[in-house]
Amino acid sequence: MLALLSTPLRRWLLASLLLPVIATILTKLGHYLQRRNGGAPTAVSRVLLGLSSIARRFTRKRGPDADSAVAHQEPTPTTQLR
Repeated sequence: MLALLSTPLRRWLLASLLLPVIATILTKLGHYLQRRNGGAPTAVSRVLLGLSSIARRFTRKRGPDADSAVAHQEPTPTTQLR
């Protein structure tokens, strides 16, 4: 079915549906690595969070206040139950 869609429509679908999912996964992986390392950023977590930021930038609305909560969101400490 995707092959039947026109190229601009296919690009729009990928940008609006797939990129936010990828950005969320990269963000979660980056924060997980930081938590596992005691809260200190690692080289891999910095790269993952940077890539997620780039992916979010492509999907963000063009308004001046769009998605500001995501851009300034700090990781929250979590406790693990054993």
